[in-house]
Amino acid sequence: MSIFSRKGTRSDSAAAKPVNLKLVKINFWSAVRFAFVLSVALGIGLVITLTGVFLIMNVAGFGNLLKTYLTIEVTLPAVLSVALSIAVFMILVGTVLAGVWAAIFNIVARIIGGVSVGFTNNNQQ
Repeated sequence: MSIFSRKGTRSDSAAAKPVNLKLVKINFWSAVRFAFVLSVALGIGLVITLTGVFLIMNVAGFGNLLKTYLTIEVTLPAVLSVALSIAVFMILVGTVLAGVWAAIFNIVARIIGGVSVGFTNNNQQ
């Protein structure tokens, strides 16, 4: 038996004991920080994805096709500037919206008394 094994240490009646908790407040600054970090990660992913799509389409020859029919030349600096602009906008909007939603939740939770959340332990041993 491993030192990490929990067999035999818990009775069968306590194995599926439900726990009901009430969420009554979200820390505003924690929500804003979390949203900022998540938005930065998504922004980095967006820039990498758009750069990769541009490079693949450039190798496939779509850049020349656009230049021929639409007289638009799509270059890597143009793609990067658009991707960075979208990423910065997404970071700002995501961070502000998370703060607004946390404040709205706190106001509503104060009025109605919070949100009840139930948890159960479903370990099948």
